[in-house]
Amino acid sequence: MQTAIRNTSLLALLIALVHLGAESLDAQDGSSVLSLLEAKGSLSIGGQVEGTLSSSDYRSPTDQYMEGWTIEGEPGQSVTIDLVSDDFDAFLYVVGPGLGETLWDDDGGGACHARVSFTFLESGEFRVVASSNGSRATGVYVLSVSSEPGPIAGYECGGINPEHLAALPVGDRELRLGDVANGLLTPGGERVMDSRYAEAWALEGRAGESVTITLESTAFDAYLFVIGPGLGEVLSDDDSAGELNSMITVKFAEDGMYTVVATSVVDMATGTYTIRVTQPLDLNELPTGERVAEIGGTMDGYLTATDPVIGEGRHGQAWSLSGSAGQTIIVDLISTEFDAYLMLVGPGIDEPIVDDDGGDDLNSRLSVALPEDGEYRVIVTSASGGETGRFTLRVGIR
Repeated sequence: MQTAIRNTSLLALLIALVHLGAESLDAQDGSSVLSLLEAKGSLSIGGQVEGTLSSSDYRSPTDQYMEGWTIEGEPGQSVTIDLVSDDFDAFLYVVGPGLGETLWDDDGGGACHARVSFTFLESGEFRVVASSNGSRATGVYVLSVSSEPGPIAGYECGGINPEHLAALPVGDRELRLGDVANGLLTPGGERVMDSRYAEAWALEGRAGESVTITLESTAFDAYLFVIGPGLGEVLSDDDSAGELNSMITVKFAEDGMYTVVATSVVDMATGTYTIRVTQPLDLNELPTGERVAEIGGTMDGYLTATDPVIGEGRHGQAWSLSGSAGQTIIVDLISTEFDAYLMLVGPGIDEPIVDDDGGDDLNSRLSVALPEDGEYRVIVTSASGGETGRFTLRVGIR
C-alpha cells in the first residue's frame, strides 16, 4: 500500500474511527491509519514549524481538517510536542512504532493548545497530526518539539488571556476611590476573547487596601475583569451587582497599577457604561431602618429590588437584634417566594455566620451562641441573585 493517500474520500474511510477512541485508530498489526496521511514536512527536536489548516486539507468523518508531519527519534529519548493556535481549538495526534496506541490531546498545553509528551521506544518514522476540536476549523498553527516540557498557558480554553488584558491601552482613563466614571464601547475598539469590545482603565492600588468596582450599563450585559500585581489570577464577574451589572471587590496584594477592563457578555455589544469605585460593603453597617428582630417574636417582611446588593446579585435586608453574651438564639427565615439565605453579623463575629437550607425545604435556620453583648444584624437575603418576595422571620432562644 502507498505511504500517502491523496484521495480524501478514501482517507475518510480509513480514519472513520478517529474520534471513537484511541484504540480504534490502531490496526491489528499495531500500526495506525493516521500514518497514511500525507506529510507536509518534518519536525526536529528543538525546532518548530508553522502550518495552516484549510479547506484544501484532508477532512475526517467528524469534519475536522488534518495535517500530518513526520519526526524521528532515538529509543529512550523523551520529547514534548506542542500544537498552538490562536485561530482554533487545537487537537493533536501522535502515532509510530512501539507506541502500541495512538497518543492524543486536546487542551494539555493550557488555553486551547494541545500537548503530547512521550518517549521513543523504537527508532523509525513517527507521524504527528495537527487537527482541531471544531468542525472545519481553519487557521494558522505552530508545532514545536522540545526535550523538556515548557510552561503551559495559565488559563483555560475559552478563558481570558491575562497577557492580553494587561496589554490593553488605558490612554487617559484613570480610576481612584470614590470615582464615578463613564465610558463607551464602540465598534472598532479594542477586543477581548476575540469579539467582545472592551475598554481598559488604570487603578492605583496600595497593599492591604480594598475597593469595590461596579460596572453598570443599560446598553449591554456588563462583564468586568481586574488584573494586577500579586493577584495570582484574573478576577472576573458577570452579574454580582444585580440585574445585568457587574461587581468585584479586590484586596490589593501589592502597591502598583491595576487594570480594570469593562466589556460585555455578548460579542460585538456597544454602548455607554458607568464604573464606580467605592469602599467595600460592610455588612455590620448595613442600614436597618426601623426593622427590629425581637427575641421571641415573629416578623413579616418583603425582600425588594431596592434593598442593597450584598454580592453575587443578591439583595440583602438587615434587621437589628439586641443580644447578650452566652444567649443561644435560633433564627428561622421562611419564604415561599424565594430560596431563603440567612446571615448574622455583629460584635465578636469575625466572619458572617450563614445558612442556606438548614430549615425545612428551602428555608434557613441559624442556631448561634452570641459571643458578646450588643447589637447584631440579621440579614435576610436569597440563595440566588435577583430573587425577591415575602418572608417570615422568627427568633427564639434556647
